Amino acid sequence: MLAPFLSSPQTAGLFTDFDGTLSEIVRVPSEARPLAGVTNLLAELAGRYRAVVVVSGRSATELLEWLGPNIEIWGTHGVERTQGGEVVLSEQAAPFEQLITDVAVEAAARVDAAELDGVVVEDKRVVLGLHYRMAADRGSAQMELERIARELAERHGLVLVSGKASFELRPPIELSKRTVVEQRARQLELSAACFIGDDLGDLPAFDALDALDGGNMDTLRVAVDSDEAPDELLRRADLVLQGPVEVVELLRTLAG
Repeated sequence: MLAPFLSSPQTAGLFTDFDGTLSEIVRVPSEARPLAGVTNLLAELAGRYRAVVVVSGRSATELLEWLGPNIEIWGTHGVERTQGGEVVLSEQAAPFEQLITDVAVEAAARVDAAELDGVVVEDKRVVLGLHYRMAADRGSAQMELERIARELAERHGLVLVSGKASFELRPPIELSKRTVVEQRARQLELSAACFIGDDLGDLPAFDALDALDGGNMDTLRVAVDSDEAPDELLRRADLVLQGPVEVVELLRTLAG
């Protein structure tokens, strides 16, 4: 399973999510950090493999701060990327930055009015995150927050997407990990490509590997199991790991 990567790392690529893979899932999104040793391990892998790429729903600015400039980073589901130690926003997404800022203010007011204690409104530049993991009554908070999110999405022409104890409001443009994984794998002419993920938002990356499979490229789909891991992700995986600690162990194995 790992042979295509270990035998030819100079033409292989490693793609991974961040939350739930390189970091433990935390109650407050801003408190997430990579596991100990991950930043140095990724830098080591980047010196060995053709590509080491983090593709996350988080902002590229946060990921750059935590993971450093030695790897390729795509944030906010692929509309931000790092170049030369700077974060660049795609031309397609830039027009929505002010709208998301305005909707974040409106969402925060709606959350306060509904007395949804523990709900976190996260402005991710061109995506708005609404997190209910810390709510005292998660079931009730989920229902009310979904109603608010759906109304905001309809009013402002945004797309509502569900995640782990969260909702996201996204602009009506292509926002998918599939595009990043598939395009970069083809551009770099990889001989093997792997993606590590733990959530619904990682299924498009598995779709990318499906599209790349069957030619001259070996593919590996890795799912990280948890109480919240979607069944479809686990079912489609070639390899299932138990938590971020096992992800680090896998990466150490790949480092040789």
